[in-house]
Amino acid sequence: MNSTRAQRDLQCLDRLIADFGGTDNVHQSKGSTGSLHEHLQAARRYLLGSMAGEYSLSLRLAKESVASLSDKTKRTELKTILRSLIDPEEPKEQAEAGDTGLAIASRVEPVPAH
Repeated sequence: MNSTRAQRDLQCLDRLIADFGGTDNVHQSKGSTGSLHEHLQAARRYLLGSMAGEYSLSLRLAKESVASLSDKTKRTELKTILRSLIDPEEPKEQAEAGDTGLAIASRVEPVPAH
């Protein structure tokens, strides 16, 4: 991943962690274990460590954890952002991501096959 893309992805993850990671400003369903926050934090660590496979997996797990958000608008918004980080082959979204102020502008390079 080039450094410009990595920097954009890092900024996006930092914003997601701030906006979606905690329970203070997003109501989560009962029984939520905070896995969304954990997966976002893990993705950030793996991005910083240049661990592409683990980064991609953490993003996918975060996307699965989005179901814990009770706000449908936030769920849809977060899924769109995570999908743009996960799949670089999908067309680039031009719309801003709701009230977070995040433009969906970054992509993750594919994980090489082993």
